[in-house]
Amino acid sequence: MTSPHAAGQRYLAAAGQPVTLPQIATVLRDRLGDGAARVARTEAPDWLVRTAARFVPALRELSGLLGRPKTVDNTKAITQLGWRPRSVADTVAATGESLLRLNPAAAVDR
Repeated sequence: MTSPHAAGQRYLAAAGQPVTLPQIATVLRDRLGDGAARVARTEAPDWLVRTAARFVPALRELSGLLGRPKTVDNTKAITQLGWRPRSVADTVAATGESLLRLNPAAAVDR
């Protein structure tokens, strides 16, 4: 954020394209190999997750992510700063690799 254009501004640093949880799961399985052993292979319908969220607090946060993927606009960061986001696949894979380095036992299917 050393550009003079950045002074006093806020920029959205996001890939810009929406990504769904099933797409994230596919990337993780494709890129992490055995490290993705615990990544889900099936998708629960939205209605089921919303129903379960009434009883499982951890699902309440996820229920807001259901339905149509949320879109964001990173045009300002790209045009004013010349920023180029990484691809969604690269970002998801790097995040998964980082999490596995922090907790290698998480990759083991129990």
